[in-house]
This record gives sequence, C-alpha cells and structure tokens, in this order.
Amino acid sequence: MFSLDMEFVFGFWLLVVGVVTLLLYFAWFVSKVMSHPPGPPNWPIVGSLFYLSHPIHCSLEELAKKYGPIMYLRLGCLNQIVISNAEMAMEVLKNHDVDFASRPLSVAGKHISFDWNDIIFAPYGDQWRLLRKIWTTKLLTKARLKSFELGRREEVAYMVENIITHSQEGKLVEVKPILVQLFTNNICRMLFGKRCEKFDGFLGKNIVEFFNSISKVAGPLSKPNISDVIPILKPFDLQGLERQFKFIRNEIESCLSKIFMEYRKGNKMVDDFPTTSFIEILLNLDEKLEDKAIMGIIGDFTGAGVDTSASTLEWALLELIRHPDIMKKAQEELDIVVGRNRPMLESDLPNLPYLQAIIKENFRLHPTSPVAVPHLNNKDTRISNYNIPANTIVILNVWAIGRDPKAWNKPLEFDPDRFVDSNISVQGTNYGLLPFGSGRRQCPGLDLAQLMVQYGLATIIHAFDWLPQPNVKPKDMNVMENIVGFISTPTEPLVAVARFRLPSQVYKGFI
Repeated sequence: MFSLDMEFVFGFWLLVVGVVTLLLYFAWFVSKVMSHPPGPPNWPIVGSLFYLSHPIHCSLEELAKKYGPIMYLRLGCLNQIVISNAEMAMEVLKNHDVDFASRPLSVAGKHISFDWNDIIFAPYGDQWRLLRKIWTTKLLTKARLKSFELGRREEVAYMVENIITHSQEGKLVEVKPILVQLFTNNICRMLFGKRCEKFDGFLGKNIVEFFNSISKVAGPLSKPNISDVIPILKPFDLQGLERQFKFIRNEIESCLSKIFMEYRKGNKMVDDFPTTSFIEILLNLDEKLEDKAIMGIIGDFTGAGVDTSASTLEWALLELIRHPDIMKKAQEELDIVVGRNRPMLESDLPNLPYLQAIIKENFRLHPTSPVAVPHLNNKDTRISNYNIPANTIVILNVWAIGRDPKAWNKPLEFDPDRFVDSNISVQGTNYGLLPFGSGRRQCPGLDLAQLMVQYGLATIIHAFDWLPQPNVKPKDMNVMENIVGFISTPTEPLVAVARFRLPSQVYKGFI
C-alpha cells in the first residue's frame, strides 16, 4: 500500500512538473516567436508569397493598410518585417540603428559586392567599417567634391549641347539617354580622371566595357531569386540568376583588372585640369586594399551614381512638364537669381529654395528606390512591443512612407509648396522622407547626388522651355512606374519638346 502511494505521488509530481514545463515552454514560445507583428497567413514552404505581386512596393502598401505600419511576412525560410510609416522607420534606423545595420546574404549581393567587399550589400562588420571610412574620409569629402566642380560644369555643358543638337534638328528630345550620358561621364571623370570619350585604345575599350557591364546588373537584379528564400534550392539555380550574376561579375573583374594594370604600369589618367581621380587614391592608400575591395568601391559608385540620378532627374522633369504652373514658378526664381544673360552655376543653388523644394517633392513622390536595400538585425530586438528575432530581414517601403496620408496632406499630388519654408530635409533626420536612407547605412554619396540632380534640373529648365509631345496634354502624360533593379523609372521614357529660352550668345557660354 505504501509502495503504491509513493508511486502515485511520484507520478503525480512528475505530471505536474511536465505540465509546468510545457506551459513555461509555451509561454516562452509565445513571447519569443508568436509575438511578432501582424501579417498575412503563412503557408507551408512558401509562407506569405502568394500575397505579393508586382510592383512589390504597391503590393506591400496594400497589405500594410490591413495589417499596419509594421508587418510580418514569412517568405520561404526567411522572417521579414515591412516598415510603412515614419514612426516605425525611426525605430529601426535611429533607435535601433546598430541592431539593424547588417544586410541579408543573397546570391546577387555576393557577386555584386565581389564577395562582400562593398558598402551596399556587405554585412556589417570590420571590413564594411573600413570601406565606409574610406568613402567618407578619402573619396567624398567636401574638398574632394569641390575639386571636381569644373568637370561637373563641363558635363552639364555637354548635356545642353546634346539638347541643342536635337532641338536644331527638329527632333523630339528623348531625355533619359542624355541624362545617362551626363552622369556616366561625371562618374568616369571622378573614377578614372577623364570623360569616357577621351579614352582610347586598350584603356578606352576596357572603360567602355566596364560601364556596359555595370548596366547589365539591373536585369537579373529585378527578378526575385527563389534560391534566396528557399536555400535548399540554391545548388540548382532554377532561374539561372546566379549564372547571370557570375557572368557579369567576371566581365567587370576582367575590365577593372586590366584598368588597374594600366595604372600600375604608369599609364595614369589625367584630365585637362588638376584633380586626383578615385583610382589614384584607392591604389595608393596607406590601408592597402585587395583589388576586390577596390572593385567593390568602384562598382558601388558607378551602380549607385548613374541610373539612380538619371531616373530621379527624368521624374522631376516629367512632373514639371505635367505641371506648367510649377515649371513657370521655378523658371521665374531662376530668372531672378541667375538672370537670362549667363549660364546657371553651382554657386547659384543655395539661392534657389523653390528648386530645392521641387527636388524634395520629387524624392517624396518618386523615390529612386521605392523599397530600400534590406536591413538585417544581428540580435533579438523589440520594436513597438513586438519581438523581432535575430536574422530578421527588414524591408523599408520608402514609397509608402512618402505617400502616407496620415503624414502628408494630399499625398498623391505633386506639390513642392509643402516643402517651402519647411525644415524637412533628405539628410536622414526626417523619417518620412528617406531617399538616401538614414543611420549607419545611409548613402555616403548623398551630397554629390543632390548636387548633380539640382544642378542638372536647374540648368535644363533655365536654358529650355519644355512641352509635351504634340497632341498630348500635360495632365495626360503617363506617370506609371517601372522597377529596374532597385530603381523606379517611368514606364514610358520621357520624350518632350525643348525650346530655347535664353539669348543665343548664352548657349555659346556653356561650351
């Protein structure tokens, strides 16, 4: 009898301990795993994939209307949260900046960054910090940017000359190729010392091929890679994307290796005015970098400095043509500050607040990258009473943040007046306007990009009146978006009529 009682008591307490353990585990599971932000249902293997469609930023915005400004998605094996308003963006980019400073690993990122030797795709760590320091202290200082001012002025003059050529031939002006040439040659001057057209022979061939290869990245980068969300499929490369990235990477590495070789042989690339090119700086640093790291820096600067700026400027001009009253107001400001008897200069830009407001409004309504390059947290984090487990991917829907009706009055209208006499900037301190990001991962080329976009836009609307194509009303111009890589471009390339608005002798002063 005693033995049976003891067995019963032992069994009873064993059951109690087991139940308590299960309850404690369940409570831990709920607090750590189940306490994630709301989001659409998850299906086996694919997660929430069926709820997404193209374009992704619009799809995410629609889901956020139902599930809120911080939303949980599971895509394959990946945990993701989507941020859709300024308050949540500040939580990630300011209050938890260092926690979310890393990047998720991806097939594209590995090859574009030359095995994580860049500052866009590389994870947060010592190598990233070293490269970021080189960007900010060696390459993009105020003094360094100032040293390239004459080069920028010459490239803007070439742009005006291109527009004049088209206009004199009686053609409509297709704007994007002219803008791509502007930014490509400006980047080429800074990287290699001269504009592309001034290089010839072996060196010129490789520089042209380098820029052509960089332009190929956007194609495969535009396609979601199933291998990134279901890693077990990676060895099969079902979409052929890794093969494409490897091919493009090999092309870029081949071109840059030959360019480095030419420089090291003493074939230095100098322009007609004294300045120090980036390649001279990078190949002669005290901190000796591997060639892959130098390639990563050059690749970042080119990939983030050509199509991004050209698309931004194309959107801005498109909106001005659609809104003749805004165009007129901007031109009146230019006529007061610059006049009509000389070309526009960089030094005029600080005196053009309405032009700056136009650029800000353009960034709000048409951010260059509607969805920012993803962030990744390196440890468990808590945001807005939700647990965010380590290695969660964070998607910032910059497009949705800029169109949040709770933050912006009439958010779908192009209205630069909202930024007149406003202290809102694009420097990353106002989390409702994030074209360049914020915190540790903010774009280091912010000042250069702003300068070139402002200078380019001011020049083309100062020098020319712009009208839609014949038989097209301004308000009927298409503003549908197309996403190429991470970049938003108009679905229909901007083609317009350009008419001279300055005395003929002023155009001679550009060249």
